[in-house]
Amino acid sequence: MIEANLDSIAQKSAFRHINPGTKLLLALGSLIICLISPSPVVPLFSGVVLSILLLGPGKLSPLFYGKLLLGPAAFVGMSIVVLLFMLGGGTAVWQTQVGWLNLSITTGAIRESIIILCRVFGCSISLFFITLTTPMTDLFNGMKRAKIPIELVDMMMIMYRFIFIIYDQAVEIWQAQVMRLGYSRPKEAIHSFAMLSGMLFISSWTAGEDLIHAMDCRCYDGVFPSLDQTEPVKIPSFLLVVLYLSGLCGILALTLTTTVFP
Repeated sequence: MIEANLDSIAQKSAFRHINPGTKLLLALGSLIICLISPSPVVPLFSGVVLSILLLGPGKLSPLFYGKLLLGPAAFVGMSIVVLLFMLGGGTAVWQTQVGWLNLSITTGAIRESIIILCRVFGCSISLFFITLTTPMTDLFNGMKRAKIPIELVDMMMIMYRFIFIIYDQAVEIWQAQVMRLGYSRPKEAIHSFAMLSGMLFISSWTAGEDLIHAMDCRCYDGVFPSLDQTEPVKIPSFLLVVLYLSGLCGILALTLTTTVFP
């Protein structure tokens, strides 16, 4: 299962025994700086540095990491194609007439698309850094220590688990339908997709009821007990994170006064 694979990688990561708060400070700090940066330099630099950390000291498989990046890459690729024609400003570098529709790409659209592309890259790497170095149990325990309502944390734990259960069921049903040529023609594809959606709804409802019965049998009183063994905050790693974020802020300040695009 996907979550088992990700959690296994996080458990085996070289950054596993660093305090979760330190890693969250690094990832969320980088993410916020990438979002507010008006230049592509900062998010691009942040994404490259965090990727080097994951592939180098983190000993993450480059093949697996590349597969993870395919998801956001495909999404942002389709979005950029649309944004190139929707955004304006500057001079036109390409234009054509399709019937009554006038399509054009301007220098302003290219500039904004590059910035958005780099922001998505930097922010995605920041989120992947947390996912691939910190098990979900550590994050949930951290939320409890931060005094987030226990009911909300338990609900998040259940939702996280069920996302992947439903996903696995959807893959199994889809593979069975493909083997029976369920998507060979448009009419059959619509019928197969409707059957897939119906089966997922029924199976998720049944799985939820089974979970409630299992919790009642174990005398559930509103709290999921979990082992909380947090790692202490280590001064060297914390100082490195603060130094790195300070460097990002310095690069951000420089880009505010320097024109990256002509």
